[in-house]
Amino acid sequence: MKESDWKLLDRKAMSVVRLSLSRNIALHTIKAKTTKEMLQILMDMYEKPSVANKVHLMRRLFNLKMSETTGVVEHLNEFNLITTQLSAVGIKFDDEIHALILLSSLPESWNGMVTAVSASAGKEKLKFDEVRNLVVSEEICRKESGLASGSALSTENRGRTKSKSKSNRDRSRSKSKSNIEGKKDRSQIKCWNCEEYGHFKSQCKEQIKDQKEKTSANAAAESSGDDLLILSVNSLLESWVLDSRASFHSCDNSEVMEQYTPGNFGEVYLADDEPLKIVGKGTVHVKTPNGCMLKLNGVRHIPGLRRNLLSIGQLDEEGYAVAFGSRNWKITKGALLVAKGKKEGTLYMTTNSKDCIDVVAAATNDLNLWHCRLDHMSEKGMKELCSKGKLPGLKTVEVGLCEDCIFGKQKRVSFSKGRRAIKPEKLELVHTDLWGPAEVTSLGGSAYYMTFIDDATRKVWVYFLKNKSDAFDAFRRWKARVETESGLKLKCLRSDNGGEYELHEFKNFCAENEVRMEKTTHPTLSALCTTFFQHTQHLIKFTCMMLSTESITIPFD
Repeated sequence: MKESDWKLLDRKAMSVVRLSLSRNIALHTIKAKTTKEMLQILMDMYEKPSVANKVHLMRRLFNLKMSETTGVVEHLNEFNLITTQLSAVGIKFDDEIHALILLSSLPESWNGMVTAVSASAGKEKLKFDEVRNLVVSEEICRKESGLASGSALSTENRGRTKSKSKSNRDRSRSKSKSNIEGKKDRSQIKCWNCEEYGHFKSQCKEQIKDQKEKTSANAAAESSGDDLLILSVNSLLESWVLDSRASFHSCDNSEVMEQYTPGNFGEVYLADDEPLKIVGKGTVHVKTPNGCMLKLNGVRHIPGLRRNLLSIGQLDEEGYAVAFGSRNWKITKGALLVAKGKKEGTLYMTTNSKDCIDVVAAATNDLNLWHCRLDHMSEKGMKELCSKGKLPGLKTVEVGLCEDCIFGKQKRVSFSKGRRAIKPEKLELVHTDLWGPAEVTSLGGSAYYMTFIDDATRKVWVYFLKNKSDAFDAFRRWKARVETESGLKLKCLRSDNGGEYELHEFKNFCAENEVRMEKTTHPTLSALCTTFFQHTQHLIKFTCMMLSTESITIPFD
């Protein structure tokens, strides 16, 4: 191999390694001229066989403990990462020691499995590969047994999970299931139009859509030159057409533009001699499907333009490379893939993510921005804040129709309109409830939250829990805190009949501290009129509104 070819490959390897590093780490490798020098710098930083580094890795390994909410694959990845780093600094374990450390890192709910593995081994040494396979198989068996005997339908997600019998549903679907089994399996059939699996070309949705939408192309020329544009009718705001004959980017909506400059920048004439004025230009950020942000400079604002255009010539001048072929297209800049997509009908198109448009619109609409920041506060509350000067930049408040508020605040009408007397003293009556488990855990691994509401002051305390069994510990910590801060004693604790409140240690603790426990009579009728249920609904509806604002789909229970 020639020296020039070797240097070229070495520079490409350096680029791949440097692009995979974060900005803070990449700064340390700026002086490296070869890939070897760059890797040596990284090895000296993170794989240096010093005593401090060895102690740090050993602590990480021995303190590694799999939580109840963590998957086996994720735990094994972390385990293998630490052992690999230890091997790099010169510490290697015997295969049996490797397997024993893995077994000791499993949670308490896996004690039965650990005992079975230890008993079956006898006097023979454990092998890490066999233990790893057993752990993975055990997780699969637990998931399958949980689906077979668990609750497929959750009727109430408030600290307890209720299961429904599926017998009636299975009987009602027996006929349809037999018909489905008689159909031919089409999972391996490939469509010749969209190249997706599961259907024939005659059943392709894209082909049917193309046949219904008959688009027409027109040629246009600018008054100052012969710059041709390709237009298409019935277009969407977010759609952008890749045009090889356009000399500049064009858009018909100034709301998506930043650094907008109005002015008279000429005219564009369509094929039917209809003139379209260029009334401004600015910068547009197009968020591509693969997560990159494509910055378009000098985008012309042409009102009445049927399709937003991406000029391939202008992209080429800015250092981008555009490739077409096999009904696909892609835009690259060096080794970075900026955007890619498929051909739609006769046009190569990209779609601008609505997140980009929402950000620009929010920047110009302070009212909607404040409405979202204040957790979708009512119009009356925002007017009160505006009158006190707490919302800078707002003179009038007219929220209007907010779809996210409708989505999150809709509820059934209350059954009872009666009102009860509120306790006059603090801690005379406290409402509590446990909510969960959540379908998706938090970043800290919490799947439950426990609330305490003082009946007199309506003050709320929220504790996030990883497991349902942590409820008693959260109650003890809360009781010690509020009694120390207020100097008062808790007199009565009102809750539902959940299992977390029926524990002997919970009841004994309340009896020893002279705390009276009150239970609601019926888990459904009483919940509609209790304070803790109203507060739980309040938390859930505001969570739904914030998720809806970020376009995150959440199902109704």
